[in-house]
Amino acid sequence: MGRLGALNDEMGQSVVLYLKDQHADFRPRRILDLGCTVGHSTLPYVDAFPDAEIFAIDVGAPVLRYAHARAESLGKRVHFSQQNAEHTNFEDGSFDLIVSHILLHETSSKAIRNIMQEGHRLLKPGGMILHQEVPQYEGMPAYDTFILDWDTYNNNEPFWGTIHSMDLEKLAEESGFAADNIMQLMIPSALERTTARTKKFQGGDFGGGGAWFIFGAKK
Repeated sequence: MGRLGALNDEMGQSVVLYLKDQHADFRPRRILDLGCTVGHSTLPYVDAFPDAEIFAIDVGAPVLRYAHARAESLGKRVHFSQQNAEHTNFEDGSFDLIVSHILLHETSSKAIRNIMQEGHRLLKPGGMILHQEVPQYEGMPAYDTFILDWDTYNNNEPFWGTIHSMDLEKLAEESGFAADNIMQLMIPSALERTTARTKKFQGGDFGGGGAWFIFGAKK
């Protein structure tokens, strides 16, 4: 409904903003977007890191065909391929940066573990994986968790409630990441107009809260 910007790319823009602000010296040369669908969130990385090769994968061939046509029409070069984020055909240590945008809650308890393990395999030493998601329920008022959990039962999101109650730090450690390198934080939205919103995650309006949750790690 226009809340993610004219190109629907606010999620990717927000991660880019975080990287520029908090990791100014980080210069990824190869970037992978997991579960890219039509590439809305992929393209901000093309502009932010013009010297990098950008790769994006999804299991759906139709969305990838559209993603490629859309990117080319916008003058953005991305290597799209049909692959499952749980098991890709890329070589070990292929990427400096791996990202996803509201992908993890669309998976399962088994798949999320495979995705984290695959991310660890694909990262170069010193590389970073960043999964952008809706905030975890821990520390959230009970009413807000109740409202957000509506999606679990009424919006065809069976894994929604499970992932937002998971021990993500344990998941990352079991996937090979050192405890000191794991991150869970809120990052601001890249859209300035979010300053006029409620800043509350309620009624399912997580995009309107002016911030996103990041779960990730450095290798």
